[in-house]
Amino acid sequence: MFQIQDWSKQQVHDVMQELLYSLNYMWFLMEDWIKQQCPEKLDTEEFHQLSEAFGSYEAKRLEKTIDPAAKGLDRLAAFLKHSHWCAFEDIDLTRLSERELLMQTRNCTAQKAARKWGMDCYDCSQTGLRLRRGFLRQINPEAAVQRIYTPPEPRPENLPEEISCQWKISIPQP
Repeated sequence: MFQIQDWSKQQVHDVMQELLYSLNYMWFLMEDWIKQQCPEKLDTEEFHQLSEAFGSYEAKRLEKTIDPAAKGLDRLAAFLKHSHWCAFEDIDLTRLSERELLMQTRNCTAQKAARKWGMDCYDCSQTGLRLRRGFLRQINPEAAVQRIYTPPEPRPENLPEEISCQWKISIPQP
């Protein structure tokens, strides 16, 4: 195990960031391998359940980093700010109401990587939805997530080019 208690904050940050990037890269390699070796498994309920389980596990682990006094939408936002989405991406969280939050990704690294690898886009529609669903429901079982826009859907006319995807997150009235 790392002797991080002896490291500077900058060392811990640098190492953890590189590990995060390595894990993200491996995720893409595994998805690409599945796509090449057994494409019939990629868009199955079984695969989507894995995404949901990953989201749930991530939120469960992050519980240790969140102020227990945070409630409602503020609690969901706190978890999201500690998530892999905010570690890798430029995420904008905008409160729409006391019960709704808009999550937008700006200049998504997955979309950039897809173009670099010769793809039109990275299809994050179902996997992204299930990952977020598992994540949010681990925090609040009544939380809901709705996909507003994700590639490969046609881009809405008024959506700024830097916005890669949009999601509406909501919780019911108490």
